[in-house]
Amino acid sequence: MASEWSAKRVREMLEKNAASSGQASANVFFHDSVSADQLHDVAQQAITQAAKRLGRPPSLKVGPVHRLAKSVSVKGDPSLIAELSNLENVKAILPSEIDDIYPKPVRTRVVE
Repeated sequence: MASEWSAKRVREMLEKNAASSGQASANVFFHDSVSADQLHDVAQQAITQAAKRLGRPPSLKVGPVHRLAKSVSVKGDPSLIAELSNLENVKAILPSEIDDIYPKPVRTRVVE
């Protein structure tokens, strides 16, 4: 069974979230070797590199930079976002919209 956060599963989630608008949003996490001061520039370079690999224009919009988490928010083509996960300095990608992150109750009973 594939991990819930495997690159394949994340790509599927991004495509599902983009079904209505054609745009997905995600947080791209970089390895610790990337300086927090360089996150925005590194993100732009990564987007350009991923777009070149797919033969597309670098059309992702970079949102807020999260220095402590070493991540940036991006929005755009889900396949381009997913391609970022194949780059050396990218640690992980997680969709911005996650349906169910809260724990579910184990024992429930009907209250009358």
